[in-house]
Amino acid sequence: MKLVTIEYRGRRSAAVAVERGYVALDMLNEEKRSDWPTELEKLVASGDAARLASWYRAGGKTILENMSRALIVTREEARETGEPYETD
Repeated sequence: MKLVTIEYRGRRSAAVAVERGYVALDMLNEEKRSDWPTELEKLVASGDAARLASWYRAGGKTILENMSRALIVTREEARETGEPYETD
């Protein structure tokens, strides 16, 4: 799983890279009523990146890949900033 920080639609958030673009964690939090940190540094430092990676491997990848088009930020809409973070 690849985590990045993206700037999109006047917002900035950590995001999971998916085949169709990105799922921004701020949008995921709003849609699924989750509470993932939206700053990549905070996500990694808190250990939540490892928890997110476990969820991703246990079926979260399918959920993210099948999110509605409204929740997918396309590569054309987003600009990656900073260094990506890759989990196993």
